[in-house]
Amino acid sequence: MYQTHSEEETKEVARHFALALQGGEVVFLRGDLGTGKTTFVRGVAEAFGYHNPVRSPTFTITNRYAVECGTVKHILHVDLYRIEDAEAMLPLALEEEAGRADTIVFVEWPERDEEHILAHTHEIEFTHKDDIHNINIK
Repeated sequence: MYQTHSEEETKEVARHFALALQGGEVVFLRGDLGTGKTTFVRGVAEAFGYHNPVRSPTFTITNRYAVECGTVKHILHVDLYRIEDAEAMLPLALEEEAGRADTIVFVEWPERDEEHILAHTHEIEFTHKDDIHNINIK
């Protein structure tokens, strides 16, 4: 478990986590609003050379970031918070993205439709109390 006190510290944990990623991973991000999930994805994207804004996909559902780092060419950031049923997930075609050797998929709020969602390789739980953010990588 990591404890962070700032956005920069959260991104540093993410950059360290990124060292273990080679492509093909699906990472579940669990935690309440404002616990650092998007900040974590921002840190991973920066580790892979992406320097444009990384925004929460709460309203767009998916954001794709093109990177050029070894075999990894894409980071797909998905937020299922607004997904209400399995039918709404069909257009996302996540099963086509998952496991691709050139893509890393991050899924926020996977519990919204865990029954139909992809198998995952990592799960990260985010919690916070006051100014301390806890990041538990499983």
